[in-house]
Amino acid sequence: MKHSKKLVSLTALSLLVSFSSWGQQYVFTYSKLYSQLKHNVSKANPDVKVAFFFTNKGTGKLCTPVKAWMENQKHSEQLKIGVNKELIVPLDSNLKEANPLVFVDTPTGKQCDFSTTIMTREQLSGTVTYSQLQNIVEQMQSVLNELGGMFSSWFTPKIEGVTLEFSDKLPAEIEFSNGLVKPITDGKVHILLSDIGTGRSIIIPEQTSRILPYIPK
Repeated sequence: MKHSKKLVSLTALSLLVSFSSWGQQYVFTYSKLYSQLKHNVSKANPDVKVAFFFTNKGTGKLCTPVKAWMENQKHSEQLKIGVNKELIVPLDSNLKEANPLVFVDTPTGKQCDFSTTIMTREQLSGTVTYSQLQNIVEQMQSVLNELGGMFSSWFTPKIEGVTLEFSDKLPAEIEFSNGLVKPITDGKVHILLSDIGTGRSIIIPEQTSRILPYIPK
């Protein structure tokens, strides 16, 4: 498991086949992806989920997969890519038993790394309270602990806030009810719960594209 000061990212095992000009094809077994997706059915964490993305190694920005599909000896099925560039893989116990291979082609000209990310199911905008974000952070921590396994309490980092990402790169800022202001830089801003304060709130100027865990350095 790997983490950075900006977000939590968990690397899944895969077979990587390189194309020319950094185009790449990833090949996964469905059962490997299922082992992470199964955490999405927990009733204890209804507001967050495990999701799959590809990130440009050089820029840190998300890559949009060119094509994604599952296949075995009898069947082949295309997979969808979400508007936020998420690789959408169905959660199905029957597929786990069949265990097809999952193929993903990434764009040429980019070196894209696969990551498993914890994020919210729904996006936020407008006034958001401390208690709302605290609830999200607690659920993210719970999922991170589950992914870490039996001894996760020994090494799992503490999530202390969220990273808000936006598809619109226009200059904007997050206003805190306590008077603090944080600029949105290159479509991202980190929000610590301690910066908001119990009983207070923030104003998000436009709908987020992703809300991820944030672990300060």
